[in-house]
Amino acid sequence: MYCRICGTEQDVEFRGGNRGALCASCAKDTPRKAGRAAFDAAYWKGAGIVPESTKREFYSDYRSSTHTLAEYIERTTSAVM
Repeated sequence: MYCRICGTEQDVEFRGGNRGALCASCAKDTPRKAGRAAFDAAYWKGAGIVPESTKREFYSDYRSSTHTLAEYIERTTSAVM
């Protein structure tokens, strides 16, 4: 089993709260994650029709990030100038 954040095979365990398989170091730095339904409701509200493959990819990226849901939404929806 590999850590979904850093890829190591050492000290990896399946963690609760939708975080998945993480090593001890990444588990310490990774907050509990929202479930898919809660993520979709918060992230895609008002976005119109979004392909399921795109939704899956963003949720997977969120789960492997070290951000809370609010932080992830802010960092991935802010305009870059």
